[in-house]
Amino acid sequence: MNRIKHRPAKRLVQLTALLLLLLLVCAIASVDSLVLTALLLVPLLVVFVDYMAAKSEPLLEVSAQTNLNMALYRRQALNVVIKNKAKHATMLDVSVHLSNAIELQKPQQTVFIDAMQQAKQSFNLRAHKRGDAEISAIELRVGSPLGLWQTNWLTAQAIQLKVYPDFSRVTSKQHLNGVVNKPISGLKLTKKRGDGIEFQQLREYRQGDSVRQIDWQATSKRRKLISREYQEEQNQHVIVMLDASKKMAIEANKGSHFDHALNALLLLSHTVLKQGDWFSMQSFNQNLRWLPDVKGAQNVSRVMNHFYDLYPDKSSSDYLVAVNQLIAKRSKRSLVLLVTTLDEQSIDELMPAIKLLQKHHLVALININNRAVNEVLEEPIEKYEDATSYCAALALLNSHKANMAKLKKQGVIAIDCNPEQLLPHVLNTYLNVKHSGAL
Repeated sequence: MNRIKHRPAKRLVQLTALLLLLLLVCAIASVDSLVLTALLLVPLLVVFVDYMAAKSEPLLEVSAQTNLNMALYRRQALNVVIKNKAKHATMLDVSVHLSNAIELQKPQQTVFIDAMQQAKQSFNLRAHKRGDAEISAIELRVGSPLGLWQTNWLTAQAIQLKVYPDFSRVTSKQHLNGVVNKPISGLKLTKKRGDGIEFQQLREYRQGDSVRQIDWQATSKRRKLISREYQEEQNQHVIVMLDASKKMAIEANKGSHFDHALNALLLLSHTVLKQGDWFSMQSFNQNLRWLPDVKGAQNVSRVMNHFYDLYPDKSSSDYLVAVNQLIAKRSKRSLVLLVTTLDEQSIDELMPAIKLLQKHHLVALININNRAVNEVLEEPIEKYEDATSYCAALALLNSHKANMAKLKKQGVIAIDCNPEQLLPHVLNTYLNVKHSGAL
């Protein structure tokens, strides 16, 4: 335990004021100098003895406990246990030293501990930034035996925390509306790849089952139509390309475009791995991260730990470089989900990259809409500048729609969505492609 601060307490200030007043009264009353000296030395001696006692390390033992994994913006308890090993009671103030990514609801708390007893104080933590964080120390402000001095003592903790995205929001019913119910425009449904490959179970005949699925022996025994059900192939590969450029730092409700994308894609990885498929993910721009060939629901933490602390940089997107990097790593046909935010300059840079990517993979472009364009279109037109802004926003929107239609004609699964609805769109894309046999 290290002493970091030593200062007079409020009681010492009051005592000093009282002593000065007493000296003034004695001076006016012409009190004997010997008495005056005694009046001065005795309090000074008491203050000095109390000062020396305050410098002695207190017989306190401190420990802190909390969950090492935190969810972004979610409150979490930090329990601080303080054991008083002295033979006298003590009152002290407790505070916590944290990294800037975490804040406390009540930064300082006062606690009274009887002799040879312990107390537990609970602090409310809240993280406001993904990534690594730390509880570095617990600080105690302890009063001297006579309460004339206060000494601050620091006890190191070095508790390393990981702040993950908060999935409770994106897994809510509101965010999952439309999952699996919205087919992808332009994606032709074909015979499932799993049909006729691996038998899974017998079940009652359903409308739409092919005649070849009917098990005639089981049908004759049960005197009703019975179909064979086959397991779909579970070796499909899904690759996510996540744009980590400055465009993804655009703010939306409850986070940036990048925050919404990361939340949705980490949950997509959970679905893909539960389905028995392979999952890979690459973020691109200055901060390039690549996680290849993850399989099995038990490995979803690998995806989480690889990307939870990633943030977009301040550079511009370079789609062609990113695509070349991906093809060099994996050229075998897969479903590639390219998640980005397009602007008026992006499409000319994107088209060559998409064409190159299509030579090896089935490509789905997921564009997160910039709400600024829609906000301008929704504003009332009251003056000339408003009309100019409206026309410019409308031209941008029409140009974007034309570019998305062009991509669809070239065989790209092109989807526009708002940040809050990204999760159902990426899940729909994956599940529709999986069930269609397009891979």
